[in-house]
Amino acid sequence: MEKQEGKTYIYLATKLFSFFDRLVSEIMYDSLERVARLSQSSIYLPFRDSNQKVSHEGNVAENIFLADIKALNKTDIFVARLDGLSYDAGIGFEIGYCIAMEVPIFVFSTDFMRTRIETKMYNLSPLLTELANIFIYEYSYDKEKSYYDELQNNVTLFSRFVTDALEGVDFKIAPIMKNIKEGAVPEVFIDICGCKYEWSRLLSSKIESFLDENGITHWTSNRYSIDYDYKCDFYALSVSKIMIVCYDENEPDIDSCILQGYAYKKKKTIVGYESSNVTYYVEGAQEMHVNFMLEQSCNYIAGDLRSIKKYIKATVSYENKE
Repeated sequence: MEKQEGKTYIYLATKLFSFFDRLVSEIMYDSLERVARLSQSSIYLPFRDSNQKVSHEGNVAENIFLADIKALNKTDIFVARLDGLSYDAGIGFEIGYCIAMEVPIFVFSTDFMRTRIETKMYNLSPLLTELANIFIYEYSYDKEKSYYDELQNNVTLFSRFVTDALEGVDFKIAPIMKNIKEGAVPEVFIDICGCKYEWSRLLSSKIESFLDENGITHWTSNRYSIDYDYKCDFYALSVSKIMIVCYDENEPDIDSCILQGYAYKKKKTIVGYESSNVTYYVEGAQEMHVNFMLEQSCNYIAGDLRSIKKYIKATVSYENKE
């Protein structure tokens, strides 16, 4: 997909690991094709335009990753669907990458759930609520229809909802860096699930103690606190050299993935902490642990805390020598 002058490129990100997820992606695709103002657009659909077309020789996951990155670099508009208790990690990474490119981001959701942290409400997540144009589809109930017919009707209505939203919305987005607060300059940015859990707070504390002992400045994302300010995270990440991020969840925290995508585009060194020994084998000879987009973008993946300390100490010491 070569970029042509005057042509708009849309990256359509949806879950693709099941047959039904791919079916929904086709519904989204058809919805975009009906947007009159985007009639001359080229739409990139991962899996269809990457997994099924890349070489299956060598590192297949890397081949797919590079194909998606190539498409992201041409993207003018990013569109995604996010539903469920946990969101797709790869989509999170792609969103962060597009934030770094200052691309307008549109997220659609059909979910019945909303998130609250103490007294603070979010549409989808602390970062997505601030940085994406979010459209929540409200399910339509019709007592006259059967359960199946009601579902089919809502599929049709949702498809129109996507078309109408993109037809009428302003595509402009304010560059995030212009709004970031200035502060101290950390060398290491720590994001252990945004300190969502007690174990993630304890692990963050251990890494902080190690960095303090070695005179290495740092910043830790604490997204799940009531006074969280996303601008501070983006400032700290934009000026740091190294990002430490954790994958020890069934589906990594969506905002951690967003920050990693941002860090990758900004050419930061990324250290992934992944202590699980489970490997997934995916259609098309892919092999991964949690998410290939996250793993392929890492400079180093550590299986324990000791490995993180060793890598950080060697990396920071080397940079200081230069």
